[in-house]
Amino acid sequence: MICIDGKSRYNIDETMVNLLDLYVDKELSSYEISKIILEDEIGKGKKYVLRLLNRRSYSKYEIINKLKIKGFSKNVISDIIFWLEKKEYIDDELFATMWAQSRMKNKPIGRYRLNQELKRKGINQEIINKVLDKIYNDVDELTLARDLVNKKITSLKLKNISVNLDRIYNFLLRRGFPREISKKIYDDLKNIRV
Repeated sequence: MICIDGKSRYNIDETMVNLLDLYVDKELSSYEISKIILEDEIGKGKKYVLRLLNRRSYSKYEIINKLKIKGFSKNVISDIIFWLEKKEYIDDELFATMWAQSRMKNKPIGRYRLNQELKRKGINQEIINKVLDKIYNDVDELTLARDLVNKKITSLKLKNISVNLDRIYNFLLRRGFPREISKKIYDDLKNIRV
């Protein structure tokens, strides 16, 4: 803890105390005090972000928002982001690719919805387009939508719920599939039922 004239107090991390060779009654200039406080804030921010990244990956935008919510200043946030990028702890393209692959594996969605999700994560549109092209290059959206509809219909039948074609159509739209694909599947199902 740093006390200035016995009044102002700042809690400083113990590692910062050792790193900056601070001791009781050491005389510090106001410049040194502000530098110490800034370095300590950056250190606390780095620790916080590393704990976050230990749980899952985050986009740059998400990290910035988390730091803002915690009350870190813009200068501290920009220093932390610079450090994270330099150390390659955050990479929006890698994050977007991993997010997209996970979504396609666990709960497949259409190109439009995945685009929207990545936008909400703060990913640059250029990166989004690159990732979407890579992901959907190997996947036929019509086949993907049909597989989803088959699972949905099976689930509805197991619950003894009648299949409503309008609901199936809207289900596909909510999942981010284009209207043309949703309409095609709707028409196919309509023809089968007739």
